[in-house]
Amino acid sequence: MSSRSSTHVVGCLLDVSNSMKTALETGRGGEQATDRFQAVLQAALKLAQAEQRHNPTSLIFVGAFGLNTDKGCPPCVDLCGLIDALLGEDEARDDCRGGHERLIALANQNNVEHITEYIRTKLTDDQAQIVHSHLRKHPERIAEFVAAIPSLEKMQTANRKHAVAGALITGFGANRIKDNRVEKSEVVQLARRICDRGWLDLAEFVPRPVADVVKLLDRVQKHPAVGGSRDNAEQPANVSLLDRLRKYIYFDTPMRQALSQSLTTFQKQQAAGRRVLVLVSDGDSTDGDPKSHARELEQASVTLATVYLTANRAAYHRRLYDRAESKWNRGQHKLFAMAARISGATHPIPVLASVGWEVPSSGECALYSTVSSTAALEEFCSLLLSARFGSADILLDMVGRVRLDDYINDGHVRTRTNPSDQGESATCYAHATAAVLHMALIRIEGRIGGCPSIKAIRERILRNFPPAADGQSVQAVLEEAMTWYRPLRFRKVDENGARQAVLRRRPVLTTFHLSDSRWEAFSKHFEEAATRNSVLTRAMMTPYHSVADGGGHAVILTSCDPQSLTFLNSWGHGWGNNGSFRIEDSTVLEWVCFHDIDWLESDLTTAEKQAYQSRVDKELRERAEKHPSILELEARCPRCRANSPIADFTGSVRHATCPQCRRSFAPEPGHLVQALYAHAGLGDISQAA
Repeated sequence: MSSRSSTHVVGCLLDVSNSMKTALETGRGGEQATDRFQAVLQAALKLAQAEQRHNPTSLIFVGAFGLNTDKGCPPCVDLCGLIDALLGEDEARDDCRGGHERLIALANQNNVEHITEYIRTKLTDDQAQIVHSHLRKHPERIAEFVAAIPSLEKMQTANRKHAVAGALITGFGANRIKDNRVEKSEVVQLARRICDRGWLDLAEFVPRPVADVVKLLDRVQKHPAVGGSRDNAEQPANVSLLDRLRKYIYFDTPMRQALSQSLTTFQKQQAAGRRVLVLVSDGDSTDGDPKSHARELEQASVTLATVYLTANRAAYHRRLYDRAESKWNRGQHKLFAMAARISGATHPIPVLASVGWEVPSSGECALYSTVSSTAALEEFCSLLLSARFGSADILLDMVGRVRLDDYINDGHVRTRTNPSDQGESATCYAHATAAVLHMALIRIEGRIGGCPSIKAIRERILRNFPPAADGQSVQAVLEEAMTWYRPLRFRKVDENGARQAVLRRRPVLTTFHLSDSRWEAFSKHFEEAATRNSVLTRAMMTPYHSVADGGGHAVILTSCDPQSLTFLNSWGHGWGNNGSFRIEDSTVLEWVCFHDIDWLESDLTTAEKQAYQSRVDKELRERAEKHPSILELEARCPRCRANSPIADFTGSVRHATCPQCRRSFAPEPGHLVQALYAHAGLGDISQAA
């Protein structure tokens, strides 16, 4: 079933507790630092906009935790609900009335305009707004509210009695009598109960249509100052909505409670096909260790991504991690431990790598990031949901990888399921080398001279390097082959370099040696049904002698994860796991040598570049028609450090022009602009391999 056939639910948890007061740098030269509250609101908006572009039917909830309970509000609230209560989702965009004015207007509609005194003197503007919002959502309670308002005659009678008392008790005492009368009035008590009920309603996270969430969060950023009370010094007129929200935040950090409420929200959405929760915090939880709740979310099939905010400008961001760093503080360790682990071969990891994020070589990473600026926070949140978790068929990562992905997931799969069965003759060097050379050449669109088949390359190798008792030197074969097949080049790499290559979709030619006893153990492990699909470990091979006898072999490294390396062998699909095998790491084998084969854009001919450009443009147009959100992904300008949709950049990817600062720049290799241009003349290429 398509992922689009079911509802997607995305949650965003924003830490607004006391530890989040420190200002956050913008990351854009010349701009003043912003407070973290505004930064996380902007990030939530980016997150919602990214989800809206990809799947406009998604539901999103935005929770904030760390509110000041001394102000009468719960520790965790549905932020969109609070914004709606203070602003009014259905109100006109230009309606800047405060809560007092709105509640008084409601009273006037019911011919009880004499309640003005009560509303202005005994309710804050925000309390009046919450009461008004609650009555707007529960119109059946309006009659109860109106009925509690004393008639004009009763108020006049009370005022006359107050005047008599005032003649006997003058000054402060008289005012206190009047205040006490108003304070104990039925309508004020009811209004306070309604306000308390309104806060309780806001304590439940409510998934809303993504379009509504975008609208609400956008209004927080853009809405003009709203009117406060003309008679209330606590909240002067023309206070911005952000300032009004700030009055309720910067308290304790109930992260466990926020995660628990999120879990409850997801559990109510039984039909949801994809569930994602993004937590933005500094990891400082004051209600206990939240990791157990993170595990419960994982068990409920919720993908948890965490973002650590820091004011430390020296902190390195744009990096993904597979293990915790010793220099991290407790908050970082906590957020990293809670984040979901995903394969480096699945999105959004390739997309983040395409814009320069550092990806671990293990082949797995946590959906955790450290950010120290609003620009970095917005970039991560924009790409996080633009790229689908665990999906490889929605978005492109880098233009140079589109063709390679096709062959790994299509043509290369056919090679794996039908490997040429060489038996155990000493021709493995020709089989493995021919396959990797073909995989590199096939990525060159319109190559002058064409792309020879694996069979043709293998036969040429065998003619020039015929089988020998001890095989042939792969190094010598590659050096000669580089003269046959322009523009290929190769280099030796270590295991880390080999892992990075396969994570970038480049299979790696690998040679190794084993003694006779180790060959016997190796072959037995991958031939017996009970073990052929399992990982061969270093401990399994340790008992066998490492001596000079035995022989070498050549295979292809195709993938990796933290626990293993996976190779394609050439002994037929009946061997190992359909012709492939997995080992713990390179130390399981002996004399291991990795050869990374690739090519550079600068070595392509003009015709090859044009052919590649035409093919990519065609594919991008087709994918853009199927997934219009591709061109709305954001890229970062290195000049002004602002993020803008790909479609807004003009020029070419050699000299792209930023839509915000209007300055041009040459995108770095691997930049997302290279992958997702196809608009406004962005039809040039910068790197193909």
